[in-house]
Amino acid sequence: MSDWPEVQTCYVLPSGVATLPFEGGAITCRVTLGHINAPDTGLLEEMQSKAEPVPWRDTQTRDEAIVAIEARNDLGEDMRAKLLNHIRQTPWYE
Repeated sequence: MSDWPEVQTCYVLPSGVATLPFEGGAITCRVTLGHINAPDTGLLEEMQSKAEPVPWRDTQTRDEAIVAIEARNDLGEDMRAKLLNHIRQTPWYE
């Protein structure tokens, strides 16, 4: 047994996606809103490609993203409505 603490490093992609330790394994989830236009894993790419959505870490994280999208003034109303619908339909971990 070592006296040194165990250190875990978690990398979060610019799109807010990370792989986190979970019950002896790992889960990939969206831990923050991040850049919505990030290549590959950004919300816009995910929504437009109709890819399987990356689940949110929890409902609090998802709800924070909803509030942030509602407050953005750089999105048209149509795009904002589509993003909000996409976020609300994306699953989350309990």
